[in-house]
Amino acid sequence: MIHVNSCGHDSHHPKPCNIEHKKGVPDYLLLLIKQESWIMQNNAKHPIHPNAVICFPPQTYIHYGCDKIGYNDDWIHFTLNDQELPLFLALKLPMCQVLYPYDFHCLSEYVRLLSDNFHSSSSFQEQITDALMRTLLYSLKDSIDKDFQNPLIQKHYQGFSRLRTQIYNNPAASWTVPSLADSLNISLSYFQHLYQSFFHCSCQQDIISARLNLSKYYLTSTDMGIGEIADFCGYENDLHYMRQFKKFVGMTPTAYRQRHPL
Repeated sequence: MIHVNSCGHDSHHPKPCNIEHKKGVPDYLLLLIKQESWIMQNNAKHPIHPNAVICFPPQTYIHYGCDKIGYNDDWIHFTLNDQELPLFLALKLPMCQVLYPYDFHCLSEYVRLLSDNFHSSSSFQEQITDALMRTLLYSLKDSIDKDFQNPLIQKHYQGFSRLRTQIYNNPAASWTVPSLADSLNISLSYFQHLYQSFFHCSCQQDIISARLNLSKYYLTSTDMGIGEIADFCGYENDLHYMRQFKKFVGMTPTAYRQRHPL
């Protein structure tokens, strides 16, 4: 069984950060990096662009950071028993290398589910964690093995992926699909077609999901009022927020908060 020792989703650093583990850490560390940052390798600082993944094995020198406010990542510390280690090694995931997987946001969503389960009181918490970790690792392997010789992917995917990260990093911004298409110098219809092809959902659906996910965080971790959360997450009024939350989540924000008490 793959054991998760600790994990976090969408962790934000309020200040520039410089993280160094000279003797490494006692377990595997998987980072999903969402902000411009850097890593020290061979006594030189190398840039890391958003939507990057790095996996460090145990007892390996680690030194990375961000020179700006707002460093953002997902992270998992995990260990493997004697039965799982051969499976993991068979995947041949590159260690200590900056990787740019094809579908970064799918991987991040797995970490979100993993983090939610890790902090839950489920009777099958360990089994669910193991299943999600297997899914994450297999998906990571598949995502870094994607055929980037496809001309469409070469030309457009990275721009769309960076744009999607911006949406999830700042859901409250006044995003509109036409303005996002303009930012990539693509016609509205072609933008919508590519977005659906790359991420299997519409851009508008992603904007809604990003705002609702952020609102869930504040519902379950603060005592902010519903109107305050609505405003903070980019809604013009709390009525629109409550209707959208009920439509997509299946319950009101108040009911959701009651099911997930502080």
